[in-house]
Amino acid sequence: MKLSLSLILIFLLGISFSPVLAQTQSAPAGANDAKEMRLTMSDGTQLYVKVSGKGRPCLFIHGGPGAWSHSFEVLGINTLEDSLQMVYVDQRGSGRSGKAPTGNYSLQRTVQDFDEVRQQLGFKQWTVLAHSFGGILATEYAYYHPKTISRMVLLNATLNLNYSAQVQIDKGLEILKPENPAPFLDQSKPVIDRFMMMIQALNEKDKYHQLMYTTSEGLRKMNEEDAKRPPNYSFGQAWMNYPEYFQDFTEVTRHLKMPVLAISGKQDFSIGPEHYKSFKFPNQTSASMPGGHVIYLEQNAQFQKTIKEFLKKTSKKS
Repeated sequence: MKLSLSLILIFLLGISFSPVLAQTQSAPAGANDAKEMRLTMSDGTQLYVKVSGKGRPCLFIHGGPGAWSHSFEVLGINTLEDSLQMVYVDQRGSGRSGKAPTGNYSLQRTVQDFDEVRQQLGFKQWTVLAHSFGGILATEYAYYHPKTISRMVLLNATLNLNYSAQVQIDKGLEILKPENPAPFLDQSKPVIDRFMMMIQALNEKDKYHQLMYTTSEGLRKMNEEDAKRPPNYSFGQAWMNYPEYFQDFTEVTRHLKMPVLAISGKQDFSIGPEHYKSFKFPNQTSASMPGGHVIYLEQNAQFQKTIKEFLKKTSKKS
């Protein structure tokens, strides 16, 4: 099954729906009943937020750019709700959230949203769990708001888009074995341009999913859930206009002292199976396991076990 260009960009690295509640100011810690709401940010953007589970609060930062939290939630992230009070947020211009009234999709504004959500929900601190492109957002958020984050989990996360794009180019060449690889290797062209050429070539051969999934079942389930996604791609269409997203955020990590767990799939050629080795967090735990980019779906038991062991280990520090 070929992936649409918009879906491919949503996983660069990676409907009707229930009515939401009116804006709220707090969600009591330990609440078991799921609560859906829209929270209004300081610039007027309305964000979809769902709080579900029990335990200490945990912000989930989805990938994309421009994905949504629903598919991650129902395909495996929600298995953590017996240990954490999960806070699922659709980022501005994504999924069930509204478009930015002023068209602001900058990195600074996007991470400011996360802290405004925290304040409106009444949490002093929380865990942050980020997937894919969400790793960049989480790292930037942690750099500017370190006291609000007790610990972080980076799940198949990129902190360097150019690096991950090159991984996809290299793996794509291995998969396609083109007669003329020169256009993909032309160093005079930006890596993102060559990446776009590669994903188009892979998609034409119905092979792009091989960078992300180790099973066809994983692809099928993700496609089914993302088919329910509202046609809101504002962030996904705008982010490339902001050069700050293309920085190498691995250099920022050396300044972040909270406990960090980096989980990587050994077959994740969307991000790079060894990308986590370039992270420089002073208090980093790493876990590499079989699986692709959606490891929370393909290897959910091991995913849960690894995270819950990390939560136990760091509970006195959070």
